[in-house]
Amino acid sequence: MAVVSELNQRSMWFRLTFSLALFIWSLVVLFPRGHAAIRRGLDLCGGVSIILEISPDALAKTSDGKTEQLKKLEGVVRRRVDAFGISEPIIRRHGNAQLEIQLPGMSATSNENLIDLIKKPAKLEFRLLHRSAFRGMIDIIPPAGYEWIDLVSGDGMPNVDGPRAVLACRKAELLGRAIKSATAVITQTGGYEISLQLTMDGAQIFERVTRENLGQPLGIVLDGKLYSAPVIQSVIGDGRAAISGNFTAKEAMDLANVLNNPLDFELIVSGVSEIGPTLAREMQAKSVKAAYIGCGLVAVIMVGVYAFGGIAAMVSVGLNVLIILGVLATIGATMTLPGIAALVLTVGMSVDANIIIFARMRDELRAGKSPAEAITGGFKRAFRTILDANLTTLFATIVMVACGAGPTRGFGITFTIGVVSTLFCALIFCRGLLEFGVKVLKIRHIFFPTFRRNFTINFMGLRNAAFLFSGLLLVGGLMAIVIRGKNLYAIDFAGGEEITIAYSGEFALGDIYSAAEAIGIKEVIPAFQKSDGAGEELKIQIPTGAGVPLLAKLQESLPQCEFQLQRQTSVGSAISAALRWNALISIVFALLVIFIYMAIRFNARFGISAIIAIIHDIWISIGIYAILGYQFNAPTLAAVLMIIGYSINDTIIIFDRIREEGHCAHENLMDIINRAINSTLSRTMLTSLTTFVAAGALFVWGAGAVRDFSLLFLIGILAGTFSSIFTASALFYLMDSRRMAD
Repeated sequence: MAVVSELNQRSMWFRLTFSLALFIWSLVVLFPRGHAAIRRGLDLCGGVSIILEISPDALAKTSDGKTEQLKKLEGVVRRRVDAFGISEPIIRRHGNAQLEIQLPGMSATSNENLIDLIKKPAKLEFRLLHRSAFRGMIDIIPPAGYEWIDLVSGDGMPNVDGPRAVLACRKAELLGRAIKSATAVITQTGGYEISLQLTMDGAQIFERVTRENLGQPLGIVLDGKLYSAPVIQSVIGDGRAAISGNFTAKEAMDLANVLNNPLDFELIVSGVSEIGPTLAREMQAKSVKAAYIGCGLVAVIMVGVYAFGGIAAMVSVGLNVLIILGVLATIGATMTLPGIAALVLTVGMSVDANIIIFARMRDELRAGKSPAEAITGGFKRAFRTILDANLTTLFATIVMVACGAGPTRGFGITFTIGVVSTLFCALIFCRGLLEFGVKVLKIRHIFFPTFRRNFTINFMGLRNAAFLFSGLLLVGGLMAIVIRGKNLYAIDFAGGEEITIAYSGEFALGDIYSAAEAIGIKEVIPAFQKSDGAGEELKIQIPTGAGVPLLAKLQESLPQCEFQLQRQTSVGSAISAALRWNALISIVFALLVIFIYMAIRFNARFGISAIIAIIHDIWISIGIYAILGYQFNAPTLAAVLMIIGYSINDTIIIFDRIREEGHCAHENLMDIINRAINSTLSRTMLTSLTTFVAAGALFVWGAGAVRDFSLLFLIGILAGTFSSIFTASALFYLMDSRRMAD
C-alpha cells in the first residue's frame, strides 16, 4: 500500500508539473514582447482591401463572358490566398468587372509582394531551344520559327557570356494546363526547385517530345522568361519534370502555388486600401463584456454546485483556454468570430467533462469510499465516456479542417485544438488539482453535501408525444424557410450593395445602426477605409437598394458630418456558392465519420440514431431562427457547426450509459433506456444550464453579429437537450426493441 501511495503521489506531482510547464509556455507564446501574438480577423481588427479587375485586352481575347471569367478568377484567387496561409479572407465580386479581396490583419504597405503573387498570370510553356541557343549573340536575326527570350540565371542554367538571351522555338510543345501539381522540393545540393507532375495527356505528349528530340535542350519558360534548360538525355515517360533555378524556399513555394493555380489573363490592381473592423469597436467591447459575464455565471454555478471541485474545474478551464490560444499563436492562426465561437463551445465541453467526472466521483463517495479513492474511481469510470464524446467530435472537426474553407475551416482549427486540450485539462490537470487538494491541503469534502434523488420518469412512454412535438417544429420551420425564400439570407450569402461616403466631424458607428433601424434596414455592415491619396472614408454594406435611403437618413440625423456619396457599387456574397457547397460537404463527411465511429464503438443502430438526432437539431434550430425573422450570415454558419458538436457530445453521454446498463441489467430495453436517461438527467440539465448561461450572456449583453450567432446556438442547445433525452434514445428503441446483447 505504501508503494501504491508513493506512486500516486508521484503521478500527482507529474500532472501538476507538466500542466505548469504548459501554462508558462502558453504565456510566453501569447505575449512574446508584452502584447498578444494572435492575429485578429477582419471582423475584429480589419485588414487590407484589394480591388482587382481583368485587363480589357485579355477579356477581349477570350470567348467567355465577363461573368464567367469573374467566377473563374474568384476560384483561382481563393486557392492562391488559401495556399499563403491567410485565415478566412473575404473574396467576392465587386461591381460588374472587379474582384475584391479582403485580407485580415494585414496592411497595404507591407504586402506588395503578396499582391503581385495573387495577380500573377503564370503562363508556363515547354519550348524546344535552338542548338546554338546559348552563344549569347542577340544581334543576329532569329531563324524562322524562333525568337529571342530572356534567360533567368539559376543552378539549372549554363553559363552564358554577354547578353543573357536564348533562341527558343515560338511554338510551345506543352502548356501549363498539362500540369497536375507543382511542389517545391529541396535538391541534393541544398537548393530548391519546383517538381512538376503532369496530367495523363500531358505525360503522353511529354514522352513523345522527349523521344523525338533526344540531345535537344528543352526550355521551361514562365511568363516569357527561361528558367531551366535541361538537355533531353532519354525518353521520359513517367510524367515528371522540374524547374531548377536560384530559388529561395519562399520563392519556390510561391512559384509552386502560382503554377498550381494559373490565371489565363492579366489582372490590374484598381485600388488598395486599409479597412476597419466589420464588427464595430463598441460592439466588440459589449461582446467581450458579455463573454466575461457568461464565464462568471458559469463559475458561480460550478462552485455553487461542486465547492472545491468547481474551483478545480474552473482553474482547469482557464488553463484550457490559455493552451488553445497558445497553439493558435504558434501556428499563426487568425482569430475571427467563428474561432471565438469554437472557443466558447470548447469551454462548455470542458465544463461538461468535469461534470461527468464529478457525477462518477459522487457515486464512489456514496459507496463509502475515501475522497482519494473516489478520485481514482471517478476518473476511471468516466474515462471511456469522455473519450468517446471528445473523439467523436474530434473526428468531425478534423474533417472540417481537411474539407472545409473560410469560416468552416477557421472554426474547425480552433475546435480541433480545443478538443485535444480539453482531454488533457479534464483528465490530467483537473485530476492533479483534486489530488493536491485531498492529499496535500487535506480537504475532506470535495463537494457540498447532496441528497441523491432517483428520477423515475418514463421518458420512453412520452416518445410519441415527443415525436409529434418535433414533427410540428420541423414542419413549421420548413414552412418558414420556404416562405421567406431569399429574404432568409443576409449580405454574406446573398450579396448586396456598397456605398462609400466622405464625411467630416466625428460620429459613432452606433449612429449608423440607429439610422438604419429607423428606416427598417435590418442589416448594415459599416467599416472605415483609408486609401492612398485620400482621407478616411466610411464604407457601408447594405441590402440592394438600401444605400440611397440610408445616406439620406444619415444626412438628416447627422448634418454636421456632411456625408457625401463617393461611390456606389454592387457586391457579391462573402460566402460564395463554392464555400457554401464546401461547408455542406464537410458537414456531410463529418456526420459520416461520426456514424462510422459510433458503429464501431457502439453499434450501427446507435450511429444511425445519433445522426438523425443531429439533423433533427440542425433543422429545428434553423427553422425556429427563420420563424423569429432573423437572417443567416457568416457567424450563424459557425453556430450551426457548434450545434453539431454540442448535439453529439450530449447524445453520447446517454448512449454510453445505455450501453453500460445493458451489460448488467436483466430487463427489457425500454426499462434500460429509461434508467440510463434518469441516471444522467442531472448531468444533462446542468451541462445545458452552464452552456445556455454562457451563450445567453452573449445574446443579452452582446451586440451585432454576436447576438445572431448566440441566438441560433441557444436554440440549438434547447434542441440538442431535447433530442438527447427524447429523440435519439427513442429512435434507438424503435430500431432495436429487443434487449441489447452487446
